[in-house]
Amino acid sequence: MAASCVRVRDRLEALVDGDLDPAIAAALRAHLAACAACRAHHAEASSLPSRLAAIRAPEPPENLVAGVLRRVGAGRVGKLRLWGPLSVEAALLLVALWYVSGVEGLYALVERTASDAGALLSWGAGLAEPPAAPTGDAFLLLLCGLLLVTTLYHLALLSRHGPRLS
Repeated sequence: MAASCVRVRDRLEALVDGDLDPAIAAALRAHLAACAACRAHHAEASSLPSRLAAIRAPEPPENLVAGVLRRVGAGRVGKLRLWGPLSVEAALLLVALWYVSGVEGLYALVERTASDAGALLSWGAGLAEPPAAPTGDAFLLLLCGLLLVTTLYHLALLSRHGPRLS
């Protein structure tokens, strides 16, 4: 096969599509008139679009839609599993509010927190011994930690399954 045939065959698709400069297209057609092998390749290339258009798409299986819907439905999360952690969060919040017990409890909590922060700063500066953690504050810290873990779990469920709620 000559080098000119290789160049012509590389451009046959563009010739069939009509994407070539008219001068180049005329040169290719002149080569095709003289070369039977390249003419055969051109005939094959030019008939390909009509042959592809004649091919029918295969019929989908009868159970395709039902199978897709079944698989999509299987990935859904029930409302109880998705919103169940909210009841735990609400219960932990109620316990925290009971612990704080209104405005007086909130004021006492702020006062203790400020006192503890001052004691920690004094200890950090080397002016005092480290303060002992009161049991009530440790309880509240544990309660807040549980609330945080439950909330993060709940948010992870919502972010993973949010668009597909059932």
